[in-house]
Amino acid sequence: MASPDHGWKLTSENFEYKILQFRERQAGVGLVFDPESSKYSYNAYCIETKLLTELFSCEYDFLDDALAVINSEFGTWELVDLSAKQGCGSCVAKGN
Repeated sequence: MASPDHGWKLTSENFEYKILQFRERQAGVGLVFDPESSKYSYNAYCIETKLLTELFSCEYDFLDDALAVINSEFGTWELVDLSAKQGCGSCVAKGN
């Protein structure tokens, strides 16, 4: 299994195309826009990919805060690169 001590974590350079995955669960950080405040925030999340059920979700004003929470809670999970996937099956919510 991956370990954050060995570079297997989400960073400001890779959070847009990598996720942390364990079995049917996926954790990551997404960018969210609030049209009422015209402001972006970062959503730290964990979902169950088969049922598409949200298990954890919290918004942060700063990317470093969202990354810290995800890496702290899910940092031992496998780091998966989604950038090479294409087509309908590549949806981030599917996780694989």
